[in-house]
Amino acid sequence: MIIVKKEHLNTISKAINEYAGIVLERIPQNRVEKKIIDQMKQLDCHNINDFVELLKNYKNNSKIMDSFISEITISESYIFRNPKQFEYMINSFFPEFFKKNNYEFPLRIWSAGCSHGEEPYSIAMIAKDFIQKNPKAKFVINAGDIDKTCLSEAQKGIYKSKAMHGKIEYFENKLGFHIGKRDNNGNCLISQDIKDMVDFHWLNLKNISKLKIMQGSDIIFCRNVLIYFDEVLRKKILETFYDYLNPNGLLFIGESECFSFPSNTFELLDNKGSYAYRKPGSK
Repeated sequence: MIIVKKEHLNTISKAINEYAGIVLERIPQNRVEKKIIDQMKQLDCHNINDFVELLKNYKNNSKIMDSFISEITISESYIFRNPKQFEYMINSFFPEFFKKNNYEFPLRIWSAGCSHGEEPYSIAMIAKDFIQKNPKAKFVINAGDIDKTCLSEAQKGIYKSKAMHGKIEYFENKLGFHIGKRDNNGNCLISQDIKDMVDFHWLNLKNISKLKIMQGSDIIFCRNVLIYFDEVLRKKILETFYDYLNPNGLLFIGESECFSFPSNTFELLDNKGSYAYRKPGSK
């Protein structure tokens, strides 16, 4: 029987915070302990002290740390989660953006903490619809996550039926095409043209200097991720997002997330219950 002691949790907490800025205490302890045991079984590791050492030595092998972080932080995700945010982009932001620049520039979107890719493929689907109706429009969609295994799965674009519940049928009917091909069990393979619209990257949000890859974005999604960071790191990340967004750019966070934003930065937008944070710019 594997017993996870407080000293083990303290050591793991320190290592995870050093590596990714995550505050382990913000995650239910029973969840953390369960994931420790699950990870040990996957690694065929029978000694808790050996597992702790593997996490401590993340500089030599970050794959184990990345996988563990993904397991303890990941929440249920599915295509078109928080549908009102996508409705706002379809009905308001996309048309206004291209009307303002007369289709001269592409609309650049980042999905930070994209997990298995449900979010960026949702974005790609509505972008595809807009391009079909407005052939001059161009989009650049990037997505990143700390777990390389998640990124590999995202690139494959294969989802079980539980990722396809919610509003997917509504959007498919609204847009007039399917996001991919389903089998008899409801599992889905994302269409190749939608997969081709998304570029995936390894991304550690604690490494602020590497976030420069987001510079020039018009929309940044970072939903249900910032809750795991302490206030100091969260503030740095939000300030960086602000700096790297273009004027009038949007930041989407989780519907249940509520943070104190740095003063004189974002403006809160409320569009029929769909919340976004806008970087002020020329009207």
